[in-house]
Amino acid sequence: MATNNLKGSLIKFGFYFRRLRRTALGTIVLGSCVAFAYAETDVHIESVTTSPRGTFRIEQERKWDSGMQVGTITAWIIPAADSGQRVRLDEPFDDTKGRHFFISPDEQSICATVHQHSQLQSLMLYRRENGLQFKLVTTEDEEGGDGHHLWDFDKNDRFGPKADLEANETGRVYNYFVAWSSDSARLLVERRSQLEAKKDGEHAWRRHYFYFNLRRAKLEHTQYLRALNRAVRNYDAARKEYVVPAFAEPLDALPLEKELRDRYEAAEGRLNKAYPAFLERAEDEKEKQDRRDYQRLWLKARESGAETFAAMGSKAERSREKLLYLADATENRAHELEEYLEERARWDEENKKQATKANEAAKGLAAADENRMNGAKPLYKSPMIRNERS
Repeated sequence: MATNNLKGSLIKFGFYFRRLRRTALGTIVLGSCVAFAYAETDVHIESVTTSPRGTFRIEQERKWDSGMQVGTITAWIIPAADSGQRVRLDEPFDDTKGRHFFISPDEQSICATVHQHSQLQSLMLYRRENGLQFKLVTTEDEEGGDGHHLWDFDKNDRFGPKADLEANETGRVYNYFVAWSSDSARLLVERRSQLEAKKDGEHAWRRHYFYFNLRRAKLEHTQYLRALNRAVRNYDAARKEYVVPAFAEPLDALPLEKELRDRYEAAEGRLNKAYPAFLERAEDEKEKQDRRDYQRLWLKARESGAETFAAMGSKAERSREKLLYLADATENRAHELEEYLEERARWDEENKKQATKANEAAKGLAAADENRMNGAKPLYKSPMIRNERS
């Protein structure tokens, strides 16, 4: 019964917010988030990710290589209490291998998505050691790499893939961050792989959801994920896609019902505040309608998903199980929109500064130079929702 209910909870939806999103766990086309470039220097801040409790942020600093159209990016962890101090996160990387960071609720883990190339997106997982030092502990890289041996299922997990590539897969694989559990013990991942072309030449895709259990350092499935995977395993690119709210099952005991209800109501308030502002920042009416459509379908999926998840537990716990799903899914959705709005505000502000600088410079230029300035490419790209899977 639970499996059948789950099928109804996964609301289908097609195109959403793709023009603004160029990279994320949740997109197939990958690129950079928000770029704040300054004409007078070859170093600028590529993107900023703030930790859930606000105690630190991750800034990606790009340095352009001399005479080249590519650059090197260094990720820095900067404490909120002292912005003059910073700690490097891992080694610098080529800006063609774009990364986005997702920090756990307890701020002890960081998941990074890595654009390896057009056929592959992988994941990296860091754990906190001392202070703001984070160490790479495992990585999901279909082509190998340090820590890959930790990214495995138990031998007795018959739902885990038996090889890096399953039957009929072409090798085009994208691994997406979906959610942290509220206790930070689990990381939910979606693996999306292209299948061999059918007779009509079209490719179907396979979706596979699984957890990385940070306490066991193992990949795993649960009853909920097994049902989810059965419902969404294969789909055609031409079909409308499923909306799966970002929810990961925690390992800790369920909180009291009042605590869960308070969390849900607080998250709902955040979402109701962020959503109208998010809607107003659509680029045009079509995009605005896309956002309305997605939100409507997401609300339906959240409600039916909560019912389905609760039905898998004991009768005595169903009320709390449902509230847990509603609270976590709503908090994650609210955070996505709030993060977008923060990045968009930064983008708007930097564009204003750049326009002012360009206008001031143009006053002292000849007509030819002024025309050249007016025809220059914009330096700032609009932000996107980083973990909106499409």
